[in-house]
Amino acid sequence: MDYVLMPDKLLIDGSSKPNVAFVSYASEVPIVKGKSRLTQHMISLITHGEKIIYTDGRPISLNSKSILLLSAGNYLFTERLDGSEKVKSILVFFDSKYLQNIVNANSLSHNNDLEKAPYAIIDKDDYLSSFISSVESLLNFDVFSEAMQAAKLNELLVYLYTKYPEVLHNFQDVSIVNTTEERIQKITQQNVFNNLSVSELAFFCHVSLPTFKRKFQQLYKQSPAKWMQEQRLTAAAVLLRKGVKPSEVYLQVGYENHSSFSQAFKAHFGLQPKDYL
Repeated sequence: MDYVLMPDKLLIDGSSKPNVAFVSYASEVPIVKGKSRLTQHMISLITHGEKIIYTDGRPISLNSKSILLLSAGNYLFTERLDGSEKVKSILVFFDSKYLQNIVNANSLSHNNDLEKAPYAIIDKDDYLSSFISSVESLLNFDVFSEAMQAAKLNELLVYLYTKYPEVLHNFQDVSIVNTTEERIQKITQQNVFNNLSVSELAFFCHVSLPTFKRKFQQLYKQSPAKWMQEQRLTAAAVLLRKGVKPSEVYLQVGYENHSSFSQAFKAHFGLQPKDYL
């Protein structure tokens, strides 16, 4: 599955990428899955449908009742229609300088104990609903210049920083893993029991599949597939000894179906999961 470069994919062919862009997006496909590489920060203002975005393997569910701020990076996504309606949203792409300008203009206290994350979810309120309506009106007319878009983005960010300084500060100050090796360790540990392929793990680590496999071998002295399987099967054995049913265990340790789990378990332990005590 190739990734989609955003916002480039949504811009007019041949046009240069602006510092800020409001883009109206709609899809009629019942379910859309894919990979996306964001080269700018993004705010997703969903008006219809549902979207699930995976950041570092962790799912983020979003619908028309909230908005999402997402840092530049690599993501998996799934879109679902809401009944018979289209998935509709306004996507706002912008350079990091806009966030930094808000931070520099405000003295924001923050709690270092809060987990830093490359995203923030904010419930819609009356102001945000009104803001979205005003943007929809501007998009319907040929007057929404880049200067006006920058002004609307600044309006939104100032409001969010005023009302949710803690959340936004921790979104802005995302902890960065300094080396590829550290990122591989972090992403792998977070996703041992998630049903992700090795190529998807490499994508989250921002490296090619060959590079991921080579560096993983250097770190763990095993291939990614073998290491992940051993971790999952060891955890499965612990759960089975505690009396958890095999039909429940395979999902908890990241297997897609009971059959593949049973085959792997027997190959590793010499017994079917139901016979393991």
